[in-house]
Amino acid sequence: MCSFVYDWRTWIDSTRNSSQLKKPRGILVFQSQLCDVVTPGGQRRYALSDLEMKTKGLFRLAQEWAQSEIPTIPENAFYCATSDRFKARHERMANEIVQNDSWQQIASLISSATGEIGNNSFDHNLGNWPDSPGVFFAYDFGKKHIVLADRGVGLLTTLRLIKPDLSTHQEALCVAFTEVLTGRAPEHRGNGLKYVRSALTLARANLTYQSGDALLEIRKDNPDLLVTPTNAHIRGTLSFITF
Repeated sequence: MCSFVYDWRTWIDSTRNSSQLKKPRGILVFQSQLCDVVTPGGQRRYALSDLEMKTKGLFRLAQEWAQSEIPTIPENAFYCATSDRFKARHERMANEIVQNDSWQQIASLISSATGEIGNNSFDHNLGNWPDSPGVFFAYDFGKKHIVLADRGVGLLTTLRLIKPDLSTHQEALCVAFTEVLTGRAPEHRGNGLKYVRSALTLARANLTYQSGDALLEIRKDNPDLLVTPTNAHIRGTLSFITF
């Protein structure tokens, strides 16, 4: 069931002592750690991506990138410009998540759903990226957060290729997560985002997924989909998995 609701690169010096410096908790895709460079004066240097991750959070960084009217390239620690790079980093994530004994029963479900979301971004925008190509992909296992975003054409534009009667982003989200289809007509080869829903439901994970001016939520304690209009428009997609 789908329910509709209508309301709604820089380096920075730190004078902190190396003995006081704490590394960020959790793991980022293409693991980004605080730099061990110390200046002759005893000042500590570390990457802007680390500071941004700690102060804003991964979701906020991805959201700002996806919503920005001016196309930019994210920090390398979070950016997969090509499908091959995404697959390599996703494989690394999949290998890391299975190392936690308490996640053994859900690890394959979480990693396969993440892979499906990221692969969709490349599959459906191949040769059609409006500006910055690729995917923002990062995770923090300390917080059990996974974030993906792209600046592609979005679900509505993609699905209109095979369902031209779709008129709103809300309808496109509902169709994408409830029907077996692909946006690459005349192919009809996979479950796509419907599989993402099934996998994350089985894993008792949460998903927030935005495209255009519509937001879809999957909650582990609710079998229904909630699709809500938003004020902030995203041309591509933005996904936030928590487990």
